[in-house]
Amino acid sequence: MFGYIRPYVPDLRVREHELYRAVYCGLCHSMGRHTGCASRLTLSYDFVFLAAVRMVLEQTAYSARPCRCGAHPLKKRAVLLENSALAYCARAAALLTEAKIADDIQDTKGLALRSRMLHPAARRMCKKAFPMRDGPEDSIVQSLEQLHGLEAAQCASLDDVADCFGALLSDVFSWGLTGAAQKIAAAIGFSTGRFIYVLDAADDREQDQKSGSYNPLNIAPIAAESLSVAVRLDLSRLEAAVNLLDFSGRSELLGLIENILYKGMPLEADRIFQGKCKTKERHGSSA
Repeated sequence: MFGYIRPYVPDLRVREHELYRAVYCGLCHSMGRHTGCASRLTLSYDFVFLAAVRMVLEQTAYSARPCRCGAHPLKKRAVLLENSALAYCARAAALLTEAKIADDIQDTKGLALRSRMLHPAARRMCKKAFPMRDGPEDSIVQSLEQLHGLEAAQCASLDDVADCFGALLSDVFSWGLTGAAQKIAAAIGFSTGRFIYVLDAADDREQDQKSGSYNPLNIAPIAAESLSVAVRLDLSRLEAAVNLLDFSGRSELLGLIENILYKGMPLEADRIFQGKCKTKERHGSSA
C-alpha cells in the first residue's frame, strides 16, 4: 500500500534533490544495519517523507558523505549519516513491510501464496528492528486487526477503512515523541494514511474486481470527482499539520516536504483519478 508519497523531481532545487537522494540512500544503509541486508529491497519512496518529517520534529542534526554501494558501484553518491530519525524509520519500515504482507495474506487471493512465503522473513526483520518490543508494533497490530475486521465484514464505507489505516500511520509517525511534536506527527500520519488508502483503493479497483479481493469502491462505488474532492480535503489537513513544523535552519527539508505535499502527492492523485495507467514503483530512487 505504498508508492504514492514521492516528490516531483523536476521542480526540486539541486540541493533539495541531493538531500532527497541522500536521505533515501541513508535509509537504505540504515535498514541494512538494523534489519538486515535483505530488508533494503523493501525500501519505498514513502519512507523518505517519514524520515524528513521525523528529522524536523526531532530537530535532528544531519550531514552526508559520498559513498559507493552495490547499487551504485561506479560513482559515489551522497549518503545521509546515521541519526536517530533514520534509525527509527529504518526499523519502522520493517514493521510496515510485515504489515503489508500480512494484509496481502488476508486480502489478496492471487498473492496469498507468495505473501505466505515472504512472511517468515518479514517477521525476522521485525524482530531485528525492535527486539525488545519497544516500538509501535502493538499499535500496528491493533489497527491491522481492526482493518481486517472491516474488510472481512465487507465494509462499504471508504471513510471507515481509510480512517483505520490513517490511525496506523498516525502511530508510526508519532511513536516515541511527546507534547506538541507528538500531536503534529500524529496529524501528519493520519492524513497521509487516509491519502494512501484512498488512492490505493482507486488505483486497484479494476484489479480487485477481477480477482475478487476486497475493495470498498467495488461495494459502494464513488465517482472519481467525489474521490478527488475527498483527497484534496485530506491534503488540506496534511498541509495544516505540516505548517506547524519548525523548519528553522532546515530550508532543504522545507523545500523537499513542500514539494512532496504540493506537487508529488497531487500529481499522483491526478494520475489515478484521470484513469491513467498504473505506474506505481514501490522501490528504488527516482533520481
